[in-house]
Amino acid sequence: MNFRIERLNELLKQKLLTKFLFDFHDEIISINFIHTEKDLSSAKIYISVASNKQSIYDAVIKSAGKYGREIASEQYIRKFPKLIFIRDEMQDAVERVEQILN
Repeated sequence: MNFRIERLNELLKQKLLTKFLFDFHDEIISINFIHTEKDLSSAKIYISVASNKQSIYDAVIKSAGKYGREIASEQYIRKFPKLIFIRDEMQDAVERVEQILN
């Protein structure tokens, strides 16, 4: 992966986690993975919510444009990617496998 994209992914992670903490102070939201396209057209951000409430996922997805505008205005980035939030199902799958093994 390109070093520039890795730096952008880390910046996105830090800024978004700060915004999640401010907007959803009662929830634990984690960013599990970020995949930014090489041409910076979009960034897919895989998130999980500890309480697993669908309303939190919907609120984060609805606020994607707002988060993108806020981060872009705070940082000087010539081309800022469109933020696409995706619910990370991996944690659910891990829990199902653990239940089966037990």
